[in-house]
Amino acid sequence: MFFTFELSPFPLSLFNEEGMRKGTKSSLFSAFTPTKIDAVQGKNNFAVVDEGHLLHKVVWQRNMNFGDIAKSYLTYLQTHYGSNVAVVFDGYPSDVNGKSTKSAERIRRANLHSSHEIIFNEATCPEISQEQFLANERNKVRFIDLLKKFLQKANVTVKQAVEDVDVVIVETAVSVKSQYDNIFVVGENFDFLVLLTVLAPMKENLYFRKCGKREDA
Repeated sequence: MFFTFELSPFPLSLFNEEGMRKGTKSSLFSAFTPTKIDAVQGKNNFAVVDEGHLLHKVVWQRNMNFGDIAKSYLTYLQTHYGSNVAVVFDGYPSDVNGKSTKSAERIRRANLHSSHEIIFNEATCPEISQEQFLANERNKVRFIDLLKKFLQKANVTVKQAVEDVDVVIVETAVSVKSQYDNIFVVGENFDFLVLLTVLAPMKENLYFRKCGKREDA
């Protein structure tokens, strides 16, 4: 419930007409000293990949069905990380109108690129753009379910958070720190860097690997 004030319907420092104001956490990256990937020593490495990053990293090619699209994600993972990789998927509760900040952010994104719900299987070819398809929460959940099963059949380690994925990703990385020379948390979210600082402040073999938005598989 908002604090009420006669001259404003909501606290302007926290909200605007579209909802809660977006933060600029990315500006905090400058507080950390980056390390070039070539300078990291060791060959026995492990990567923990954020689903939110992965889904948009691989570009869907025209005339590909969803089975082929799932295969392109596997090819991308194998090409960039080999067999030592885990993919952690976000949780999507059935109550999409929940009152958490996570739910509010999903609603905000959905309003930017709304699209209709699509029933599909592996043989179906998408008739709308990747961005439009994934903007629909139900489409995204169905595709994640298909992709998870495909990756599991290929012996890729797959996890799914109950709802928020950030802590699960970092905990997964910390849990295997003694088994590999280096562990990379792969994504774009600044929260990963904060969580690594808090949960593993002295672990020199844990890295946050910030990647660009998109790349062809």
